[in-house]
Amino acid sequence: MKSAVLPPAELGPRVLVFSSIGHALMHMMTAFYAVIVLTLAVTWKLPPERLLELYAPASVLLGVMSLPAGWASDRFGAPQMMVVMFLGLGLSSIACGLVPTGDTVALMLALCGIGAFGAFYHAVGIGWIIRTAKEQGHAMGVNGLWGSAGLALYGIVPGVLISLASWRAAFIVPGIVCLAVGVVLAVQIRQGKVGDRPMPVTAGVQPGRREFWRVFSVLSVTMALEGIIWSAVMFGAALVFETRLAGDIARLRDGLASWGLVTETVLWVGVATSMIYVVSGIAQYLMGRRIIDRYPLKATYVTASALQVLAMVALAMGNGYVALVGAIFSAVLSAASGPIENILIARYTPSRYHGLGFGAKFVVALGASPVAILLIAWIREATGSLELLFLILAGVAAAITAVALLLPSGERGTDEAPKAAPAAIQPAPAE
Repeated sequence: MKSAVLPPAELGPRVLVFSSIGHALMHMMTAFYAVIVLTLAVTWKLPPERLLELYAPASVLLGVMSLPAGWASDRFGAPQMMVVMFLGLGLSSIACGLVPTGDTVALMLALCGIGAFGAFYHAVGIGWIIRTAKEQGHAMGVNGLWGSAGLALYGIVPGVLISLASWRAAFIVPGIVCLAVGVVLAVQIRQGKVGDRPMPVTAGVQPGRREFWRVFSVLSVTMALEGIIWSAVMFGAALVFETRLAGDIARLRDGLASWGLVTETVLWVGVATSMIYVVSGIAQYLMGRRIIDRYPLKATYVTASALQVLAMVALAMGNGYVALVGAIFSAVLSAASGPIENILIARYTPSRYHGLGFGAKFVVALGASPVAILLIAWIREATGSLELLFLILAGVAAAITAVALLLPSGERGTDEAPKAAPAAIQPAPAE
């Protein structure tokens, strides 16, 4: 499979399209089990926390597989590894939908496929965008908008498909879509329309061993802790809303039923969770255009981390609507932090090691997901709610803020840096 030799002006938009679609599908398909599990619990007559635990091995793979995925990207090329992600993720999701009723082992194994292939995206796609983008903050904002759209759809898509068909359709239909995108990308690569290039030099930044290790050591701590918060909101929000918005959802369902429209509770829980990522996606796009490319990265990162404390308190102590606002606020703050981490890693890591650099990042960040999932299951089983979990995470957010103060100062986005000459296109290795 050969990659294109295109001018950077033509390369960047095409890469952004495929990487952004991948971002949306990956986030939706690695998160929609949190909503599907509510229906599975009724169908299979098992507690939701027991079924949620089945995703713990997949969440481990979502982090651990980032490193070999990054190595493969450096070795075989980012475009090719994106094809592998699309095809593997699609087949794994379809396999989940074909699992026999009640077979928890088969479901766990199929979910592991989703985790393993989902790990490819961040290790491969983020660096691919940053290397080929003219304005890194803007490109990350657009990409983040698509990722948040995927997270928004993780509540709506399974809710709609379950209401119209079954929980099996909630797995199978997205899987088919993912396969189709993978085939289109493979054709584009073969036709010479998609490629890659080395990371352009950023004025004032000299990637070196000392600065790389300083940046990566600090971010390793903050990303791991932020990963726990992110996963706790992603997988815990639906359980919080199911309880605290129960009365409002019941009244809404009754009102619609009087008009002859019967809906499932899971649909409205899904809508509530989707609101989190619709708002955060828009916020991430605006921040990419207006903040990340213009203001000091460290100051923005520290501020976002500090404000997470308030978001966690709102999730812990607020009623249904306050908890919803807290979850939205938390997602918006995470949307600000993620692109800053990605840009810092891209700038301080040599291009030939970008895959390994981003793979290592997401081993750390996504590897924290099992901790959040197990905490959700244990604390909910012990206390019947998740208030204690989010109070603990308020303390975690404070710790992130303290560690983030050790990042290098003065690092700004692309608008205030002199424009560097674009690097020549680098064809991805042939397959």
